[in-house]
Amino acid sequence: MSQQITAWFKELIKDKVTIFMQAHGGLLDNTMMSGDVQANTVKFPVVSGRSTMYKLTGAIEPVPVSNPGLSTVSLTMEDFEAAEWWRTQDAYKAGPNEKDALARLLTKAVRRKRDTIKIDSLKAFHTLDGGVNITTTGTGVEVPDVLHFEKAAAELMSYGQDEDDEIFTMIPSMWDAQLSLYKEYANSQWVGPENAPFSKTQRLKMRKIRNITYIVGPDEYFASPAATELEAWMWMKNSMGAETPFNLENATLTQHAQLQGSPWLAKTGVSGAAIGVQAKGVRRFHLKQILAVVRGP
Repeated sequence: MSQQITAWFKELIKDKVTIFMQAHGGLLDNTMMSGDVQANTVKFPVVSGRSTMYKLTGAIEPVPVSNPGLSTVSLTMEDFEAAEWWRTQDAYKAGPNEKDALARLLTKAVRRKRDTIKIDSLKAFHTLDGGVNITTTGTGVEVPDVLHFEKAAAELMSYGQDEDDEIFTMIPSMWDAQLSLYKEYANSQWVGPENAPFSKTQRLKMRKIRNITYIVGPDEYFASPAATELEAWMWMKNSMGAETPFNLENATLTQHAQLQGSPWLAKTGVSGAAIGVQAKGVRRFHLKQILAVVRGP
């Protein structure tokens, strides 16, 4: 029985889990810099200085070496898992829809954790910075406007931007609806390039205006500093680091004969870490939690 149900689960469920993850991957995947993983530690490079050219004088003298300020920040990864009991009797009675539902239940848990690891790191980075470099746009009473995001992006780009240093911001669906009333936002492209390192669902939830890639996320991803207020973030890709080297998207099944009915335990897991690298490359938004879109004058 043990071999039969394990093979049955893999044959009927595994493909659905894989397809589901491709279609509905973590919304923040590939939006932060990757690091070097060593055992349970991940390291991200930090460059605080800059290299400058010097003029050749023709003299035989020591080379004037500049200090690039190259260092790393390290972080120990944390481990998470999701588990659901499934009775043997239920497993054999289940139809394709119920089997698919179990796969989706566990897959969603993995996907949400990959995202919240990154969101939590943005919050922690802001707290550590104390608002010195990570400045905030808004006081909680302003209706979201394209100008809020353009201003923040311009501030980030004023420090200099590499061609691979993209700017991302995640916004709730109601903010997205409000911004869609502005022609600059409404006329922008939803779907990104097919060869971009994003899943199909990610690209469908992305909208790029000039230098900003907007990602529409679920309401549960956004903290409320106070009633009728929401907090959101904007960051340059190389200013935040994130790694999830262990990412079990396909559930494993183990049978527990010591329990009545010999139920099965379906488990998935993820190990990861995210950390702020350059505070000047992050911005915070503190805007109104709108319940309906409002047209401007």
